[in-house]
Amino acid sequence: METGRTVVLLNLQNLYESLYDALNQYYVCLGGQKYVDLGLGTHRVKCRVHKDFRLIVIEEKEVVYKQFPIPLINRLEKHYLDIHTVLKEEQRAVVVELEKWVGQFVALNNQHTMAPQTYKYLPPDVFIGYHSDTCASVVLQMTEKQRGETDISEPQRRVLDEAKLILLNCATPDSVVRLDCTVLPRVESEHLARIYFEDQKHSSLADFIFSHTQQDEQCYSSFTEVTTFSRLLTASDVGPLEEVVNNVELLSLQQFDTEHSFLKKIRENTSGNKILIIQSDFDEESHSANLIASAKYSAINEINKSRQVEMGGKVFVYFITKLPRMEGGTSYVGFHGDPWRSVHIDDLRRSKDIVSDIKALRNLTISQLFEEKKDEPEEQQELEHEDQTSWRSVVDTTALVRSCVQSAVGMLRDQLEGGVRSTRRVEILLTLLTDNQQIRAEFLRTVKRRLHSLLSTHDDNTLKLSSNNWVIKEASNIDALQEGGTFRHTLWKRVQAVVIPFLAQLVSVIDRDRNLDILQDSNSGEAVKKLWLDIFGNDKLLEVPYTKLDRNSESKTILVQNYIGLDKNIGCIMPFSWRIRDYLDELWVHALQHEGHTQGQFEEFFRKTPLGRYISEADPEMQAEFFHRYLQDFISMTMNVTCQEDLQVMSFIEVTSLPWVHAAYHEFKNRLQNLSRMISMEPQLAQVLRGNTHAREGDELVLDVYAAVACVEYLEPQALDTDGQRLVWLRQVKRLQVPIELVCSEENLRHYKDRSVPCPVCMSDPHDPLSLPCDHIYCLACIRQWLVPGQMFCPLCMQAVPDDFTLRPSEDIRVLINQNARFRKQCNAFFIDLVSTVCFKDNSPPCRAIILHLLSFLMVEILTKALSPFDDSVDKNPVVRSVTTLSFMILNISTFFKFPSLFDDVKDYLQQHLTAVEQSNILEESDKNELYSLYINCLEVGVHMNEDGSQIDQYLVCGEDYKTIRDAVAKAMMEGKIEGLDNACEGCKCPPQKKAVYLLLALFREVTSLYRSANDSFHPKPVQCQALLAFIQASKVLVSPEVRAFAQALVANRLGPLEVRPGASGAQCVVVELSVHLAAVLLCGNQGLLTPLQQLALLPANMQRAFLPTMPEDMLAVAHKAMGQLQWYFCPNNHPCTIGECGQPMERSRCLDCGLEIGGDNHIAVPGFQAVQIQGDRTQTGHILGEPRRRDNLDMQDTKNMSPVPFNLLRLVTHMAMLLGASSHPQVIGAIIKPPVPDPGAFLWAHLLKDMEQVTRSLGKGSDDTVNTVHLVISSLLGPHQPGQWPVPYDNLLSTKEARNGWETTVSNDIITPQLKHLDRRLKEVNAFVRADLRVSSNPVMRLVFGDPRLFLASLPRESLIHSSAVWSCRERVSLLSLTHIVEQHNGRDTLPMLWRFLQREAELRLVKFLPDILALQRDLVKRFQNVTDLTCHTITDFLHTSLTAWYEKRVKIFLTTWNQLRVSLATNGEIKIPGEFCREDLDLTSDFLVLLPRRQGPGLCSTALVSYLIALHNELVYCVDKHTGEETSYTVSPADLSDLHVIRYEPERDLLPLVLSNCQYSVERGQEALHEYDLPKIQQQILARFLQGKPLITLNGIPTLVNRHDRNYENILKDVKGKVQQEPLPILTLSALAGELQSYSEVCEALSTVEVALGFLAMTGGEPQLQLERYLEEVLQMGDQTGPHILKVSPLPPRCSLKHCVALWQLLTSLKSENMLRLKRDPFVGVSEEYRNPLGDEDRRLLTTFFTKSSADSFLLEMHEFLLLVLKSPRAPDTYSLKDTLVSYMERKDLDVPHDVDELFPGEISLAQYIEAWKFTVAFKQERSQR
Repeated sequence: METGRTVVLLNLQNLYESLYDALNQYYVCLGGQKYVDLGLGTHRVKCRVHKDFRLIVIEEKEVVYKQFPIPLINRLEKHYLDIHTVLKEEQRAVVVELEKWVGQFVALNNQHTMAPQTYKYLPPDVFIGYHSDTCASVVLQMTEKQRGETDISEPQRRVLDEAKLILLNCATPDSVVRLDCTVLPRVESEHLARIYFEDQKHSSLADFIFSHTQQDEQCYSSFTEVTTFSRLLTASDVGPLEEVVNNVELLSLQQFDTEHSFLKKIRENTSGNKILIIQSDFDEESHSANLIASAKYSAINEINKSRQVEMGGKVFVYFITKLPRMEGGTSYVGFHGDPWRSVHIDDLRRSKDIVSDIKALRNLTISQLFEEKKDEPEEQQELEHEDQTSWRSVVDTTALVRSCVQSAVGMLRDQLEGGVRSTRRVEILLTLLTDNQQIRAEFLRTVKRRLHSLLSTHDDNTLKLSSNNWVIKEASNIDALQEGGTFRHTLWKRVQAVVIPFLAQLVSVIDRDRNLDILQDSNSGEAVKKLWLDIFGNDKLLEVPYTKLDRNSESKTILVQNYIGLDKNIGCIMPFSWRIRDYLDELWVHALQHEGHTQGQFEEFFRKTPLGRYISEADPEMQAEFFHRYLQDFISMTMNVTCQEDLQVMSFIEVTSLPWVHAAYHEFKNRLQNLSRMISMEPQLAQVLRGNTHAREGDELVLDVYAAVACVEYLEPQALDTDGQRLVWLRQVKRLQVPIELVCSEENLRHYKDRSVPCPVCMSDPHDPLSLPCDHIYCLACIRQWLVPGQMFCPLCMQAVPDDFTLRPSEDIRVLINQNARFRKQCNAFFIDLVSTVCFKDNSPPCRAIILHLLSFLMVEILTKALSPFDDSVDKNPVVRSVTTLSFMILNISTFFKFPSLFDDVKDYLQQHLTAVEQSNILEESDKNELYSLYINCLEVGVHMNEDGSQIDQYLVCGEDYKTIRDAVAKAMMEGKIEGLDNACEGCKCPPQKKAVYLLLALFREVTSLYRSANDSFHPKPVQCQALLAFIQASKVLVSPEVRAFAQALVANRLGPLEVRPGASGAQCVVVELSVHLAAVLLCGNQGLLTPLQQLALLPANMQRAFLPTMPEDMLAVAHKAMGQLQWYFCPNNHPCTIGECGQPMERSRCLDCGLEIGGDNHIAVPGFQAVQIQGDRTQTGHILGEPRRRDNLDMQDTKNMSPVPFNLLRLVTHMAMLLGASSHPQVIGAIIKPPVPDPGAFLWAHLLKDMEQVTRSLGKGSDDTVNTVHLVISSLLGPHQPGQWPVPYDNLLSTKEARNGWETTVSNDIITPQLKHLDRRLKEVNAFVRADLRVSSNPVMRLVFGDPRLFLASLPRESLIHSSAVWSCRERVSLLSLTHIVEQHNGRDTLPMLWRFLQREAELRLVKFLPDILALQRDLVKRFQNVTDLTCHTITDFLHTSLTAWYEKRVKIFLTTWNQLRVSLATNGEIKIPGEFCREDLDLTSDFLVLLPRRQGPGLCSTALVSYLIALHNELVYCVDKHTGEETSYTVSPADLSDLHVIRYEPERDLLPLVLSNCQYSVERGQEALHEYDLPKIQQQILARFLQGKPLITLNGIPTLVNRHDRNYENILKDVKGKVQQEPLPILTLSALAGELQSYSEVCEALSTVEVALGFLAMTGGEPQLQLERYLEEVLQMGDQTGPHILKVSPLPPRCSLKHCVALWQLLTSLKSENMLRLKRDPFVGVSEEYRNPLGDEDRRLLTTFFTKSSADSFLLEMHEFLLLVLKSPRAPDTYSLKDTLVSYMERKDLDVPHDVDELFPGEISLAQYIEAWKFTVAFKQERSQR
């Protein structure tokens, strides 16, 4: 300033404010000199200013605009200098061409891209360091370089080409790959790619330095600026560099504190030939650009000065700058020109796993990377040797597969979440995936081939253009490039992302039942391992299903199916035994059903298969080992084996063929299951059976017999002195009763050889028994007559007998025969019970042989046997069986007489027996009469009589007064005089209401019913009608106009739908009579209880909005009400659950359907657990039954907690009232019916006929008794009734559902039930009164039925035994409904609870027998479709066409039938809630196939809910048995082990009705009809003993379920980790160090990926909290060879990260990832709803600034980010909640201490709606504060 020199200031912004006066020319003149004040810190100094002094400030335009203070800018004279101003015209033209080329290089052509363009690349994205002057600078540089060269033709073209190469040297490899998608010519793009990848050596820094140092450059130093996206070099990377070049020195700018120390280090490395590498990170926010520029300038000056002094050697300086990959490029400026040379090396290190020349990957699919090299000619091999980029060597597939192992295994989930298997899988796979042994090499080759197959399928299912150009697609994916860092690493991650799901799928198949352990098992020989590899390599035998990939495939789980429970700690020992079992089952079905092979031929069929040939070609010893291994695995898969001892007991088969294992299992399945049951009940049996040598001897299965014998021996009582001891012993007996009975059942006994054979000669028990050498036993006398010289052989088997054979009786055999005889004698007492339970077991009519055999017991005049189940004891004396026995036998046989084909077979035998009885002198005549009656009564049980309506006057149920009035009306009609009517009515002592009713009924009976005749002459005469009408008008009985009008309608037969017509059926006549009776009661009655019916019949318009009686209700609302005061909630996946008591969450649990956390703490729900408002009651008004034909469906059987009889009677009365209303107001009644019907009258008629049918069935009475019952109920409506409660629980219009229900209950309890209580007595009285009616006496048919026909038919023989009313009267039908009615009449709910519960659930309980078949179908479907994402079957029919139709058709039909009968119950009563749309309609073969697949959501919920409901139904009865017997069932069975023996199983017609009939006692009075009574306690006991006792409880664990591939939810993973590994937060110093260490976005992503793999394993397996994370990754997960040291050594400061820090480390890394994404101008919260993105106000910013100024709150910020990442991804909370309250609650739920500063200072005004902006502002503020 004083000397007058020009001063140029560059990058000295700190001095500019000190020069304000100088820049403002604010001078002070003193003595002709100018002085100015300079500010130096706190001091001011005056300095003289020379007149020639000039000050120039050079700064970039952006810096001036953004960083310079406005006063400083105003004080400067501003000039903008652009390099274009120094270019010549021809140079400018070259610049234009170059910029045009840059645009073409960068821009992608939409016609060539694989997907819609998502990012528009800019030159700074492609050419690293590119800026606005780059092209001009490069052109100027090339022009200067060519100066002096005279032999250049087309210099401008040369400059342009050289400039392109300079720019290409700084291009990213992904941009070069994208050249195929630009507008550049294909030739040029190929040329540029070849130069880039081959000539310019961009593959690694070592290759570039080696190429560069070999070039002959005449200079003592070379300066190269290198940009990179990879990690900077470390000391470990110097070694590989020194293998290529010598004297390498690696420096980092961050290691120097001062410029002096940096220059000192430079000086030390400038002597001799030296390669000096200086590296630095480039941080956009910090001033690293200035630091780098200063370091470059200082280095050049220092090296130049050193070289001027010392000229020896040459120094190569490489200044490496690590840049972040940002959209639009960074502020880094490159292309500085001489002496600097610019180059971009994407990845500094060489890669051993993937080829450096990326262009070799173009046009290759990922599957081709795994394609096997085939044998090729030598010429081809030479060509490939010359081609260094052969596609088979571009990727080390072995290293690739090994690098995918941990992530692939992490995707797997075992059915039992033990987790230990996961780390074991990693260990085994990494051991096997090598080629250092033959077995391992073969395994590796097969894995690659399998992966190639799956990847090829994947390629076929994607667009060919997309699969072939995956490299270009990745090169165009800016997100993937930023996350991967380098392009090579991005491609590697892409290949991993595709391979990992397929490798996981492959491992999930080959490691079922710990199958991989066999290859590592030292006890498995080479043959076993070779079989393993052969099956693995056979694509047809072992199919690995293809799973379609999507964006989240790698984050989803795959279930590993296990057929041997992991909880048993048993793995398979036969390679792929689960697949061999399925394979043999498939062959079994195919061979036996389709090919017609026998069992022996099936074995030959198996031997011809590859698997069969392999086993048969092995030596015998090896075959035996194969068989032994497979047998043990088969037993473990099919039986409930809990330990090795049980397994050894069950391994009893001694054949050496795999197919015979299946044959034996199919033959003895039930017996084996029963044996397993006995062992589970008596564990000591296993040891006993193992020591019993006899149990395994012989050629038949007797193991279960010996087990039963041992169980019986255990029952030998030790001491029974006290009640407690006796009770314990009795319970033990009952516990073992069922399995022992199964052993002794006929089905099992037929498998044993008959050990009690009678003498073949005399067919009786052998006397003086003797056994021949062939083991046949004879009487000594019988065989002595046979064995004579010349005839020395057994008469039965013809085996020769030695001539010297001694004929001597065997005392041992004699003892056994005597024991057998005593046993038979004891069993004979049970024969009657056995006939009903054993002989009639089939679900179809018994065969002719059975019927004839049973009837043979009835023969008299033939040689007969004793009444015994044994056929070997002949009775030589003809006897007549007892009447009791005969009646019982006929009773059982008669139940099958409904089958006409059988009657012809048995009628001759019956006739023969009746003839024998007739001729018998033993039976008395009275006994014969009773016997004939009993015959007919028994036969009627199986015959359904089609009864027609009789002409009996059913109104006689009203009593003597009605009869008097009726007779008076009849007399008036006959005589034409009506005077007697008034006298008759006055003579009746009944109330006036009843007189009116009786008169109306008499008019109908004596007048209206005459219109029924088709002959008009029988109709009432006009004179008669006129007289009656006149009587009606003047009658004192019929007082009201409505009653008189009805009486007139009766006389004229103008009744609308009730009009009497000729030809009407008996059923219709009955309905008309009942309706007229009801009409009369409603017209004359004044009881309040009648009002709703009166309104419906007389004024139906008032009932338009009424809830009609007996109409269905909204069962969902009923279920909610029945479950009490519960608050309903939805889990995050919308599965319903409830909370009782206060309805607010107080504890946490897991959703039963998806496993997500539900509940909460202190009335605060966990995120996503939402309360649900129950929908309103959807019960409809009006008539909503629909068509009458639907009423037989199971879904229409609900009786609304009423007994069936009152309910059906109430519905009948309701329909009759509606029919009465339809006669006068058809349109009004039509409006009540929903949906509308065209003819309401016909519609109601059909319902009434159905009502009569159901009333008859529920009463179990004949037609006459049923009609009489209804008349009795209608008559009772006139009687006085005292309400059971006051006020009454209903209104007259039934305006609410509650009012309707109250009215139904009142009518049922107060009117109907009392009438039913003594119904039989009342009916007997009514029938007696009817028989006494003179009109009945005058009717021959009636007299025959109800009287003694011999009194009026003289032609009948006097001593006839069949001409009596007892023979011809109709009896009640026996049915389960009638039995239910009888049980209720006897107060069975309290006195017979077991029987009552059984009958209440019987309609559904009969379906439980289908549970094993449905489970078998589900297991097979799960096995077939687990982990399969794409289904080719849309309907059930489609599926059946692609499967073993016969096997599936049976079970699918069972499933559909069961579902259709239970769907309504499932919708309302099932434990699993099914959406209503799934239950509305029946399923058939055209239904969606998904309903068969058992899932926890969607249509598959139907299948899961059905099984769950059937299990609950079974268990309900088992619990009921326990309550009844006072015992507790300890025997449980899993659905996986369920068989037919375990479930409640019976056939109503075959098993239940015969049981009921056998306990029905008939009694006959002389000359009267037979009466019967049920022995209800005995029925209950027999049902308990035969169907319910001994049944196990079925657990819900083990229901086959297709597990969806859920995303791995880190909220759950972190909780699981915390539950298994105690967690601690990271120290503050460690947090800061980590944040400073991992600056790069790609490094953060890589570290996070590694930590997430570790977390996935820790969530399953747990670990030692103190174990260092580095050791866990290296030693346990064996990830050391694929994880960089910067990842393993995550924290450079002590304490190093341990497993107890993993969750905190995950929190930190996810936060760093989001922060880096913000720096890269990306949105880290793409999936978060917009409702949480509201901007912050100025006041909000101020409050947040104040808070973070006073408190660091780093842990709170991490929790804030975690909540944002895990919870707000799916909106679960209203955006109006306070951010502070929400986060504090979130931290409290995690048992974390909320920082005091947060509780006190964090602004509560900020809401959740501002969450994201608040976090972004906080991060920005934190970064700004750290840079100050």
